[in-house]
Amino acid sequence: MGRQMVFALALFWCVLSVKVVWALNAQEIAARIQQYYEDTRSFAGEFEQEVHWRRGAEVRLSKGKVYFQRPGLMRWEYSWPEKLLIVVDQLNVYVYSPEEKQVMIFPTGRALSPKVTLGFMTGKGNLLKDFVIVSCEKWPSGLVALTLTPRETNPQVARLTLVADPRTGEIKEIWFWDQLGNLTKIRFLNLKRNITLSPELFRFVPPQGTEIIKER
Repeated sequence: MGRQMVFALALFWCVLSVKVVWALNAQEIAARIQQYYEDTRSFAGEFEQEVHWRRGAEVRLSKGKVYFQRPGLMRWEYSWPEKLLIVVDQLNVYVYSPEEKQVMIFPTGRALSPKVTLGFMTGKGNLLKDFVIVSCEKWPSGLVALTLTPRETNPQVARLTLVADPRTGEIKEIWFWDQLGNLTKIRFLNLKRNITLSPELFRFVPPQGTEIIKER
């Protein structure tokens, strides 16, 4: 066998080995993330959000507090630049604007598809079953960026990147692109895990005088 052939075969097996190691690591990290949130019954903290529109250079920034409770309960309290409240219970999603004195109510299944949004974090989905791994990149900070696509086409999420601690599986940031190419980045800060949260956090009663818009 010629030297060039030996070199080519050696290179092939090296590349193949790297791909196999990458695939195993990516699968392990995805499994670790899934396990972390299966072991998480609740968490609360702060968040910062960036929305990058595909057309134009405008970036919309916002921040606030977030609460998650299994199974499938969420509360997002936007405090800046304007107040907005999103409450997700087992039946509905409530989007309330105090400034406009208006609440929009969507059935949970229509507004949020558990398998392609944050369902795996609240017991309503499974990362390994609902997504296909596209890439896994290690950052200089030691965090990893795991990029996935939904197995089923969905208008809400075309691609998802989870920035996580590879040792624990805790997610630090979530990036997701919709079908139009708009990018939303959410960064979690000062999270507290497995704490007792009041059930009232996940109940929404419209204040008197609120305009109610129900979407079906």
